[in-house]
Amino acid sequence: MRAEFAELPPVPFELRGDLEWLAKQPAHDQWTINGNATTRLLELLAQCRRARVPLPAAFTLFMATSALQDRVRSSTACFLDLAHAPVPLPHGGGHLVRFLADQQGCLYWYLRVTGDGADHAVVCSGEYYDVADEETADPDPFEIEFCAESFEAFLCRFWLENEIWFATARDTPMPDVGAEYIDLYREKPAE
Repeated sequence: MRAEFAELPPVPFELRGDLEWLAKQPAHDQWTINGNATTRLLELLAQCRRARVPLPAAFTLFMATSALQDRVRSSTACFLDLAHAPVPLPHGGGHLVRFLADQQGCLYWYLRVTGDGADHAVVCSGEYYDVADEETADPDPFEIEFCAESFEAFLCRFWLENEIWFATARDTPMPDVGAEYIDLYREKPAE
């Protein structure tokens, strides 16, 4: 199901950048989004320093901590696919940092970082942008869609919506905030 950003319910946790809400969730041993983040993070951080692209604290914490990654599952087998380096945006300034891919290479999620790193958002595209690949090093702004106002907000909604799916399709426990989140969707007026 695709929903416009303005129609999404608010995330059910206070987001402070420390991912405390995620640390309290159970870890899983199947369907987690674990990928290359813990092995590629140091390289990405070095490249970001060279390019003067600061990354948000919640992003760095999550990518460095496999125990947090073990708490996030994907019903569509998405996985962490951390970029080698930030990709400059030719229009509008800032950089893209790829961090998540779907299993079949149909969608990729990126941090869009500008300024001091506090100003960032999550965007997605069907295009794979990577400075290591000359053919994909020039992002097309018309192929990029806004997803979330921050990495932590994206991660929270991604975690919650996947856990709701697992609860309904695989009969795993529903998160404590799952029913409330579903009710907020139901309260949206039909157009």
